[in-house]
Amino acid sequence: MTEDIDLKVLEKKVYQRYFEDGLWDIFLSLIILSIGVAPLFSLLLNIPDPWNDIIPALGVNILAFLIFYFGKKYITVPRIGFVKFGPKRKAKQKKLKLFLFIVFIVNIILFILPFSGITSYIQIEQYIIFLLLGFGFFTFPFCVVAYFLDFTRLYYYAFSLGIGLFLTYLLEPTLGNPLNTILIFGGIGGVILIIGLIYFIRFLKQFPLPKDIPKQEVTDG
Repeated sequence: MTEDIDLKVLEKKVYQRYFEDGLWDIFLSLIILSIGVAPLFSLLLNIPDPWNDIIPALGVNILAFLIFYFGKKYITVPRIGFVKFGPKRKAKQKKLKLFLFIVFIVNIILFILPFSGITSYIQIEQYIIFLLLGFGFFTFPFCVVAYFLDFTRLYYYAFSLGIGLFLTYLLEPTLGNPLNTILIFGGIGGVILIIGLIYFIRFLKQFPLPKDIPKQEVTDG
């Protein structure tokens, strides 16, 4: 029994080490920044709607994916090795993929609903709608992802994003749109980016590039 507990603790520590490189933080920060950057580019570039929002956001998202993919492949793996996990961890990852697929479908439905005219029959205060959207689109999904990934920092990011969407609504009468979106999501994304860069620099110092790439295998039952 003690050996099983020790293996679970070891497996969790090895798994969490993959978040010490800060690349997940950087990836997420760029996704968030794309929400704030898109309106800024729409003001600076003479691109017709809706491409003035779509093109900048898509470009930042592609950049985020490339940094994450190549960073893991050429920076993280050569330093701490490739870890092959047991069936329990794989089962957890499958549940996460299923959850993300469900969230994707729900988001599509929520996106289509306003165009169906159904929402006109629902009388809800605007601030409540933004609270629900912040919780539904950001806080709840990201908290579930944080649980499945054992990624503790993501819980804080999740609540920041949920509150951030609500703050964009509160600041719109004062700052106007899109300045409120640029300020809130640009600020949240910027803070997360700084955190990610701090972890990334510390990771490079803590794990210098070895001569041989280690390969670890952790079995969790």
